[in-house]
Amino acid sequence: MAMLLLVGSAVTVQAIDPAAAAETTLRAAAAKAGLFFGVAASPGRLSSIVGQEFNQLTPENDMKPATIATSSGGLQNTGSADTLVNYAQTNNMLVRGHTLVWHSQAGALQGASQGTLNTFIGNAINRWGSRIAYWDVVNEALDDNNTGRRRTQWPHSLSRDANGDGDYFDAGDTDVIRDSFIRAKQVVQAGGLSTKLCINDYDVDGLTVSGGTPNRKANALYDIVRTYRQYIDCVGFQAHFNDNPNSIITNDLQANIQRFADLGVEVHLTELDIDDDLSNNDIGAGQAENYRKVVRACLNVARCTGITVWGIADSESWRSSERGLLFTGGGGNYQKKAAYHAVLDELNKGRDVSTDPTSPGTPTATPSVPPTTPPVTPSVPPTTPPNPTTPPATGCSATVSLNSWTGGFVATVRVTAGAAPINGWSVQLTLPSGAAVTNAWNANRSGSSGTVRFSNVSYNGRVNAGQSTEFGFQGTGAATGLTPVCTAS
Repeated sequence: MAMLLLVGSAVTVQAIDPAAAAETTLRAAAAKAGLFFGVAASPGRLSSIVGQEFNQLTPENDMKPATIATSSGGLQNTGSADTLVNYAQTNNMLVRGHTLVWHSQAGALQGASQGTLNTFIGNAINRWGSRIAYWDVVNEALDDNNTGRRRTQWPHSLSRDANGDGDYFDAGDTDVIRDSFIRAKQVVQAGGLSTKLCINDYDVDGLTVSGGTPNRKANALYDIVRTYRQYIDCVGFQAHFNDNPNSIITNDLQANIQRFADLGVEVHLTELDIDDDLSNNDIGAGQAENYRKVVRACLNVARCTGITVWGIADSESWRSSERGLLFTGGGGNYQKKAAYHAVLDELNKGRDVSTDPTSPGTPTATPSVPPTTPPVTPSVPPTTPPNPTTPPATGCSATVSLNSWTGGFVATVRVTAGAAPINGWSVQLTLPSGAAVTNAWNANRSGSSGTVRFSNVSYNGRVNAGQSTEFGFQGTGAATGLTPVCTAS
């Protein structure tokens, strides 16, 4: 068991006695489990229950550009935001800044250039400094309806393919996501701030959506985070769950949280509310069970470090008719719902250490479509490290590392060029009886059982002498004793 201590904007985990008595507030139970439990609020709703039940605070509207930005990127009307930050400090709560770059509620920044956005980013981050633990640098960058595409509305219209090759990830291209994060990182580093920089979006919660269709929006977000990992510290799943086919609670929520966590970023459920339609209008046991599932999915991933509900009570919610929050009542007079007690119970149960990504037996979730760019090397080591090898004199060699659990595995294969560069490669593996490949990334695949052949894709075929590239695949069954054979072209 672990306890979360909040010191300024730092998060510290401290071991505690697992036999300790159950906590009676959400913030205390969350802290014991090693995460924050927060709420979105405005200055008019800072009743005593906010400081009592929550240890993180998100300004609902008071830090959005429409409220605080001038047309030149300066700041105005920051009084309400200051009130929230001061309240959080007084009550030992973390603050999430929300938000710097967004196509909606842009106010005077609507249509601004990247340079003006950069000015606003610098002014906002510097005003509150390390009193803001997390900033949503870019919010809702991806299109609706599970297309997997970027939005076309401003400011994403600032993104363009400068060299005409169809790839928005090239260093020579302009990209509002990348350039905004670069600016934010520069400001944080120049000021010696502890603030962490996040990207936040909705309908990105599971690996799939209704009917088992791949969640293309989640895959696109994963690709962005991995590509710009050096600038991005945290990912926000807004977690507005409802009966829209792209917004339901899927059984692979935890697996999706895990694959982002495996990139080394913190994962947060940032705007949680659960529509009563998902429990047939039952705001008792049915809704409580849905909350329990969602909270447990976060608790089972070590780098899922925070959950924030988007409001206190149903009547005060932006979706009040959906009755998706933890309290009824209003105006400071709140009554706890069954969902509240379910969340408190799950938090008091703590984390399941068997799902820690550094422990054996943890399934590593993988994207269901091949990413468009090579991955950042993950910070979490595989459970079976590859045997060290020296580069071959010519051609290529391959090593495989496994992360296995009962009934499945993920394999990461490293291809290393010999004394001369290679322009392409293929790797052949023979799987044990009963094992089968279900998906792969960063490689083309031929076959799914027995002898399976993988070959390079367009971006990772050329490997310089002595250098390496990696691909991976997920499978069912057991995959012990794999011996990869590499052929270069």
